[in-house]
Amino acid sequence: MPARSTERLQVPIGLGSKGPRPFVGKLLDLIAQAANIEWQPQFVPFARQVLMAERGQCLAFGLSRSEPRELVFEFSEPLFVNHAWLVVRRDKVFNYRGVEDLRDRVLCLPRGVVMGPELEAARGSLIQVKQTDVDIAARVRMVVAGRCDLLLATYRSARPESLARMLGLPPGSASELTYLPKPVEVSPVYLAAARGSDLAQRALPRINIALRQQAKAIEALANSDI
Repeated sequence: MPARSTERLQVPIGLGSKGPRPFVGKLLDLIAQAANIEWQPQFVPFARQVLMAERGQCLAFGLSRSEPRELVFEFSEPLFVNHAWLVVRRDKVFNYRGVEDLRDRVLCLPRGVVMGPELEAARGSLIQVKQTDVDIAARVRMVVAGRCDLLLATYRSARPESLARMLGLPPGSASELTYLPKPVEVSPVYLAAARGSDLAQRALPRINIALRQQAKAIEALANSDI
């Protein structure tokens, strides 16, 4: 069953306020080509993107699934798998064995972001969360300045050296920051549309077929360092 339709569909999509990263742009191009979609990007902060998607105004890009979100969103098939890493000051490194080791530590987190079930269950009890509307570079500076103890950085690669390049950390001990050696979460991310909305009914089925058709190309892209 081909994904491509004779009708070109215009689809509003919420993306980061500074525009899509090269990887995201190429991923969306692959989907658009197979699904005959023309994206209409909305460059807004993450929390605003989620709110707009809840109202049926756009798709939300890069959401994880959770029980509360399942009530309001329909999801595409997985886009790729994200790895979540804890980033800390080099002089504050600790041995992470589970969420109990985060007790009384302050975590910088973008407003509107939902962590995995284990970390979410500890939010506000074990983990103190400082929500911000700033980008990853600004959150890095907050950790360096001691305004947060750590940040949660997500990246599609399981290779820590790829994470370091994404964060702009210099190699070795020259950096003030480092990352704990293993991801604390590994989870797929999705496109999401308001449950029952026109976007859910018209766009998501096309997108899902396109994702299956472009699976090999998307896998190669996700494994690259673009």
